Amino acid sequence: MSWNNIEYHKTKSFGKLPLDYRLKKPHFSDLITNFPSLDNFQNQISIKSKNFDNLNRKELSDVINYQYKDIELNKIQKTNIDNILKENTFTITTGHQLNLLTGPLYFIYKIISVINLVESLNKKYKKYNFVPIYWMASEDHDFKEINNFSIKGKTFCWDSNQTGIVGDFKLNNFNKIVEEFENFVINSSYGQELCLMIKESYSNSNNLADATRIFVNRIFSEYGLIIVDANDKKLKSLFKKTLINEVKNGLVINNSKKSIDKLKDLNYDIQASPREINLFYIQKDIRERIINKGEYYTTDNNLKKWSKEEIIKEIDESPESFSPNVLLRPLYQEHILPNLCYIGGPAEISYWLELKSVFDKENLIFPLLLSRSSAVIIRKKITESLEKYNIKIEDIFLSRQELKNKLTLSFSKNKIDFSDLKIQLNKQFSELRKISKKTDKSFIGALNAQEKKQFNGLDMLEKRLLKSEQKIHEQKISKIMTLLDEISPNDNLQERIFNFSNFYKDYGKNMIDIIKNNLDPLDQKFSVVEI
Repeated sequence: MSWNNIEYHKTKSFGKLPLDYRLKKPHFSDLITNFPSLDNFQNQISIKSKNFDNLNRKELSDVINYQYKDIELNKIQKTNIDNILKENTFTITTGHQLNLLTGPLYFIYKIISVINLVESLNKKYKKYNFVPIYWMASEDHDFKEINNFSIKGKTFCWDSNQTGIVGDFKLNNFNKIVEEFENFVINSSYGQELCLMIKESYSNSNNLADATRIFVNRIFSEYGLIIVDANDKKLKSLFKKTLINEVKNGLVINNSKKSIDKLKDLNYDIQASPREINLFYIQKDIRERIINKGEYYTTDNNLKKWSKEEIIKEIDESPESFSPNVLLRPLYQEHILPNLCYIGGPAEISYWLELKSVFDKENLIFPLLLSRSSAVIIRKKITESLEKYNIKIEDIFLSRQELKNKLTLSFSKNKIDFSDLKIQLNKQFSELRKISKKTDKSFIGALNAQEKKQFNGLDMLEKRLLKSEQKIHEQKISKIMTLLDEISPNDNLQERIFNFSNFYKDYGKNMIDIIKNNLDPLDQKFSVVEI
């Protein structure tokens, strides 16, 4: 079977804003620098070159080298880190939480989107160097969002009572997860290889941030991916002025209002509403929101209290104690990196679109925003089976019940669709309505009631017949539903549910190569990857 890539709206799985942005609707123009295309990178290079403080390159390079001190770099990674020092080098970036074993499949697609775009840019713009960056969201504190991952038939969950930023979480009891996972996959073709990767990453690391860096590096190092943990004093020192501006003047909330109002006027949902202060205070085991109380500042739990002068002094002396929230983090990232483009998921694109005026206020260049690639992985043996039943690519995105109904109608030798009968009935009641108006208008109420009763009766009969017919074809339909369990688990996109190990255990590194060869981040279609 050769299933082609599909338009995003046909998956019925994405919201209005992400779909419209992929279509480059013109009303987004004043919320961005430009829409992403290979040609538009030339202008982005030009404006970023003039704006970026090249003194930051040395600090960035030093921090990356330090963070990789216990990891053996390959030739392309060494070259990429060395190139960061050069003024003709730029980054393409995606960010993500520290999900266990990378979390849902879409993490893999985000990283591959970055790598593939870098390769395209290196071919087109030979005077420049482009480096793929994964920005680890190590300062997040919502552990429940990242403490689990799923493969077909099993969800693995790491329980811990640790608090604070997740990057600092110790992996003391993580071996239970490793053992449980090993028992589940060890007999797969690449189960041993996968378990060894996990042990070398998670069992030998001091904390979750280190483990994630090692694990992601094992998967993507050959493509030159560079991983940055921005929870670093040197990097935050470069961002102190913006941190102070946020505390003193409400940088984000006061400069995002116009963009947010425009998005509301366009009937889009607001992904992230700015707070008065978009900063957290972090210490060992805590990450607490900072609140402006007027005469003083405090943390959400009243653990810490400052006057304006005191908080500014602490930011200046200990910037590592302050953590940008989801709306301030983009400014931190673009201040630190010589970045041209951010590749994000639907939610990320949505909140980045709130921030152009905030960037302008800080004299920062707003990056090109590119929606990450999305895909579904389908095993060849499954596509061959589905082909026998004339299943189309659009069908796999129907709800289970919708697909059951469609299959029943296609298998049935009897005509169950009452659409023609309903058209005839509608015509008959239209004629009766005309007669009623000419004779006795009081008859209209009874006529409408009878019409409703007749249509309800037809609907009920249609459903009963369909249900009876489904029982006749129950065996075939059940087989198809089983085939779809891995393609659209629980009526969800596969990329939002399954971890990459669901396929890696059977195909090994070849799985990554196949996905990479099938994803083009600038081709705005949902990818179908046969494996």
